Amino acid sequence: MSLVPRRIASSLAAAIVFSIVAGVGLARADELDDARRMYLSGQYEEATEAYKALADKQPAASALGVAHCQLAAGLLDEVRQTLTSATAKHPEDAHFPAELARLAFDAGDYPRAKEQAAAALKLDENSLLARWITAEIARVTGDLQSADASYKWFVDYYNREEVSDPDDLRLIALAAAQFARWNRLSDQFTFLVNELLPDALDEDERYWPAHYEAARLYLEKYNEAEATRELNAALAINPHAAELHAAAAELALQGYNLDEAKRSIDRALQLNPKLRSAWQFKSDWLMADFKVEDAAQVLEQALKLNPVSEETLGRLAAAYIVLDGYRPGRPDSRFQKLHDEVVSRNPHSGVFFFTIGTRLEERRKFTEAEHFFQQAIERLPQLIGPQASLGMMYMRLGDEPQAQKLLDAAFEIDPFHLRVSNTLKVLEVLDGYQTLETEHFVIKFDAEKDKVLARYAADYLENEVYPTLCKQFAFEPQGKSLFEIFNQARNTRAHGWFSARMVGLPYIGTVGACAGKMVAMASPNDMPEKFNWARVLKHEFVHVLNLQQTDFNIPHWYTEALATLNEGYPRPESWNRLLAERVANDSLFNLDNINLGFIRPQSSDGWQMAYCQSELYAEYMLAAYGEDALAKLLAAYRENPNTRAALRRAFDVEQADFEQGYLEYVTRIVAGLSVSQKPEELSFAELVRAQQADPGNADLAARLAVAHFERRAYPQARQLARKALESAPKQQQASYVIARLHLLVGDEDQAVETLNAALDEAAPDEKLVTLLAGLRIKAQKYDEAERLYLLAAKHDPQNNVWRKALARVYLLSGDDQKLSGVLAELAEQDSDDFTVRKKLAQLALAAKDYPATVKWANQAIQIDVLDADAHWMLAQAYRELNQPKETRRALNTVLEIDSDYPGAKELLKSFSRDP
Repeated sequence: MSLVPRRIASSLAAAIVFSIVAGVGLARADELDDARRMYLSGQYEEATEAYKALADKQPAASALGVAHCQLAAGLLDEVRQTLTSATAKHPEDAHFPAELARLAFDAGDYPRAKEQAAAALKLDENSLLARWITAEIARVTGDLQSADASYKWFVDYYNREEVSDPDDLRLIALAAAQFARWNRLSDQFTFLVNELLPDALDEDERYWPAHYEAARLYLEKYNEAEATRELNAALAINPHAAELHAAAAELALQGYNLDEAKRSIDRALQLNPKLRSAWQFKSDWLMADFKVEDAAQVLEQALKLNPVSEETLGRLAAAYIVLDGYRPGRPDSRFQKLHDEVVSRNPHSGVFFFTIGTRLEERRKFTEAEHFFQQAIERLPQLIGPQASLGMMYMRLGDEPQAQKLLDAAFEIDPFHLRVSNTLKVLEVLDGYQTLETEHFVIKFDAEKDKVLARYAADYLENEVYPTLCKQFAFEPQGKSLFEIFNQARNTRAHGWFSARMVGLPYIGTVGACAGKMVAMASPNDMPEKFNWARVLKHEFVHVLNLQQTDFNIPHWYTEALATLNEGYPRPESWNRLLAERVANDSLFNLDNINLGFIRPQSSDGWQMAYCQSELYAEYMLAAYGEDALAKLLAAYRENPNTRAALRRAFDVEQADFEQGYLEYVTRIVAGLSVSQKPEELSFAELVRAQQADPGNADLAARLAVAHFERRAYPQARQLARKALESAPKQQQASYVIARLHLLVGDEDQAVETLNAALDEAAPDEKLVTLLAGLRIKAQKYDEAERLYLLAAKHDPQNNVWRKALARVYLLSGDDQKLSGVLAELAEQDSDDFTVRKKLAQLALAAKDYPATVKWANQAIQIDVLDADAHWMLAQAYRELNQPKETRRALNTVLEIDSDYPGAKELLKSFSRDP
């Protein structure tokens, strides 16, 4: 049975707010409405006083209003006292025992809650709050038949009666949602969020709980956009409702926005220190921040609010498993004691098991999580979440057939679950993909768009990556590792499908990801910029090995350290600059917070710094503890300790001492970097103010002159540049501005003279060198340009601008030997630079250096596998190296990419006739 869509007729009694005030005078109703308005807007102290002022005129309404205000602030003892007193004074009013029932239920005192609910129903059989508490008591004590019948009662009541009170509509929505979940009436979701809850707002536009309940429904479906919209609407009405901030925390946690989650949690607890959900989300935040012991302590405190809450106990049980290991059946374990207590109280405690599974899955305890998800399904099959979560977990583990079964069932139960819906679309796309199997890998790909990529990826993984890394880590995964390459399909780009494959939601900020037993990658053939797919595959396979060999116990920072180290590239220039800044600002990550740099960085710099520092941690361990240090720490993590314990086990060192040694190591590295210190960047307005405050500062005047020139304010630029040169005749930026002004009127000779006169070879200015060298190139004086760029590179060796500039000089001057050298340096600095590698292959082929041709052509192909020229060069080099098999393969690939490639068919025919 479903709710019948209809608009509810309004009555004066409903508009006045509470049914108990029907029949009072309008003046009194206005006073009560004013108090209600203050309450709904979060002015709880003012509302309390307003309700108290009505005690003589409307004592029942006054007491109820005061109790609601006290409850909103978490004043539970005061609420209990207010309601108990009111019950004695108004023994005929069902509102008070119903409210006491809710209070007892929220505290976990189910016998008392049942008693009070029965008392309320004896006074008013249609007390919706008492009915709701009765239904919930049946649910949490395992009387599922009674609970379902009680939820259905609300549906029947709504379809039978004219309901207009917003609080009643909210309770009906809660019960109807449960009835719909349990009875697979998924269409009722749209009715609830589009009809019933908006009806409550039609009755009272201030009624923020309607927005709140809609937001919770959207959160359940992972519809973050609509949940955000509803929460924002509610907060606009009442910014002081603790429940709203707790829900905002849940939303932030869904998106791994831990900083926002913490702010919302702190605000919720500030508003209501007794709000159980806020404490639960605080524990979730701590677990996400890898502070499991702290999370357990928070949950143990939360039990004081409700010692039998399955949501709290499930979280605590998961924390115990993470801390102690999973040892089922041991009566002395902390987990087993909790388990036995919950099951004895409620044999259908699916919420408890679902909560455990959810928290363990987040911690990558997949084997244990699978058990608890299955237990949740068995004990409370009415739940709609466990099948979806288990199916999503199987996707992470690469068990797509099993995932398909569960996700199909989950979608039938709840077609509005966005992660499930998106993942099923991914499976449909994968169903049309081709599969390439090797001895150790299964690769799925779009046969029309990525056939060449899949073939090269399979060869690279099988023949280069697998033997090298498995030997290094002394581990081989059981079974074949699944790799999936996503390309554009159904008007969605490759990256969209890749993201949906990994998390069921639209965006992940990387192009490759590993879930432990499978790897997904967006095809570089469908990306705005090509990337080194070989580097990505190798990086992700390191994760496959590390996660499995430690039974998923390895922390994020360490597996990233090992993966980044194994890429084999030096630290990029950008990392070195960031590192120098972080050391100078004393803002390096440490082992307590570095994981957040990967999961939810505050900026792209933070994300890059997390990778940089993780690699440095690995390098430091090798330097400080020997060549087997990395293996020792892996072995330590395999035993499931936290990082502090793992460091003690591996190196007999305390974390504080380890961190101190690491800091000293990094400081030494930064000291040797020769990173040029650039002045603080200032906006134009800031420069103006700074120069006005210090008019005699030639450097500030010159910087402002440059800013004016770039804004085409030439008179101001000239004036400031000349002023700077008056006190500092060789000020380089001021001279740069004067030279640019000469160029505007075509006086290149004067510009060159000005720049040469100002050049400080001990500290050359980037803008001056760039302009002067550019003018020398224009005059074809390449030796002079080379000298200038080499001078700048000497003083700023971390800046690739100078290497690129030198490459241009050598290209124009025809100096292939020097060009090859500088291009090789650029290739080492940027693993994704296809153009540099292709040019290196061309130069090597022209020089008849065939091994180098093979090297650079292969590296180019590992960025753009569909570049026919790179394969053509590879074919020619292999032919000269007398490698017929490789030659034919390269030529066939050329023709596969471009069937009319000049000379390819002829060479293949002639080569096939060669002896």
